Amino acid sequence: MAYETRFAAVVLGPGKPGQLRVTLRRGQEQFVVDVAAELLYPSLRMPNSSFVAVVAGREILRVEPAGRAWLNIQDQIRAVLNRDWDPIGVVGDGIDDEYDMYIGQIQSSLTKVSSEQEIAEYLLWVETERMGLTGTPITQRLQVARNLKKLHLPSLESPS
Repeated sequence: MAYETRFAAVVLGPGKPGQLRVTLRRGQEQFVVDVAAELLYPSLRMPNSSFVAVVAGREILRVEPAGRAWLNIQDQIRAVLNRDWDPIGVVGDGIDDEYDMYIGQIQSSLTKVSSEQEIAEYLLWVETERMGLTGTPITQRLQVARNLKKLHLPSLESPS
């Protein structure tokens, strides 16, 4: 099952009929796709236009209005999960996006000012129900929650 992630995107130029050729980049990962022109705002259809794309697999689902903020949020939360949590131990193997599917829920919890305990319980649910693991120690999960709550995440509110 593919999950949504955000990529910095740049229009390269025309693609197949009715489509535009777009390069997508996140960290070291980069690829080129053809995108239906109607997915992009008219102002983004020119070569070298940049935006943030919400992607599932290699398909652009939509353009993210608060995209730059989301890239920042994604990077900050990913760093904490990879450094302090990594329950399956894959980050050291060069896999840095293994836990990206949980970033949205974590960001939502942080926005709702969830307690460290609530965040730690969510991480336990992920470990046991989603990953089939026995769960990391509560002290580790609470430390991860503390570190997540210390992040200075940008607001996703649109300026009025």
